[in-house]
Amino acid sequence: MYVRKYEIIVLVNAEGGDASVEQTLGRVREALTSTGGTEVRLEDWGVRKLAYELRRQHKAHYLYLQFLGSNTTVAEMERLLGITEAVVKFQTIMLEDRIEADKFDFEKAKAQQTYIARNSREAQA
Repeated sequence: MYVRKYEIIVLVNAEGGDASVEQTLGRVREALTSTGGTEVRLEDWGVRKLAYELRRQHKAHYLYLQFLGSNTTVAEMERLLGITEAVVKFQTIMLEDRIEADKFDFEKAKAQQTYIARNSREAQA
């Protein structure tokens, strides 16, 4: 069975704290499980200053997620994020098409990191 590899970046209202982030992650994971998607990697980029004001917000909590799924998975995820009050903005991008789910190397994918996650981890150390 073939699936697609996607990434999504979600901006959560920073004033909501950890409860807003947990609610948003719950919605994302709910969409994954209900449509047969699989989480590959989740990165919490923390609270960052926005490039421009969104909904009267100057900061947002950034979440980055890679997942395997279908267009149904993306549609359900975007529907749930669209009705979640804490979500300021989100964007989904398809990274790869026609991946065999049973042959996908999850360990290798989890070991990779984005540039932002690598730099924030180095700054904390």
